[in-house]
Amino acid sequence: MNRYCFYVDGFNVYHALNDPLSYKPDLPHVEENKCFPYRKYKWLNYRKLAESVISSKDTITGIFYFTAFVKWKPSQVIFRHKQYIKALRSQGVETIQGRFMKKYIACHRCDQKFLTHEEKRTDVNIALKLFCDAIDDLYDKAVIVSADSDLLPAIKTVRKYAPDKEIGVMFPIGRNSYDLRENSDFRRIMSEKLLRNS
Repeated sequence: MNRYCFYVDGFNVYHALNDPLSYKPDLPHVEENKCFPYRKYKWLNYRKLAESVISSKDTITGIFYFTAFVKWKPSQVIFRHKQYIKALRSQGVETIQGRFMKKYIACHRCDQKFLTHEEKRTDVNIALKLFCDAIDDLYDKAVIVSADSDLLPAIKTVRKYAPDKEIGVMFPIGRNSYDLRENSDFRRIMSEKLLRNS
């Protein structure tokens, strides 16, 4: 029997589900769902997803969802995000908040500056939580649900200071990371069937 913790990079999963598999601007009549076939799974129940990828003998000691509010978007976007977080909490999923920072980027062609937003703290929050939970012996196996290779140092740090812990990855559908794949102890598959059932 193993104790599992899941660490979900919320925006990494969201963007994977929201990305079109093939964008064809010259075909405006194509239905949105055909261009964005996974968008319908955005309201994932991470409790159900976690339970689907472990054995019946294993237990879940924590599911952590890392996200940030997109405060510059219309209020209904923030409202839906808050409702989703409320739904996750009802399933025992703990939310850990990051934030967005304003950032100006320059166009390489015209040197004009444009305002954009950059998500901050999520990688650090995941890394710290993963490491602290290993030291506190909260899990035997951890699953990072992300394809962000910036999390590689966190895996290596846990391996150094808590070598008895196993760290696995579940890449959001359609995503991959060679670094995470090569440095993880195991992998779980995020298939469309798993999304549909969760």
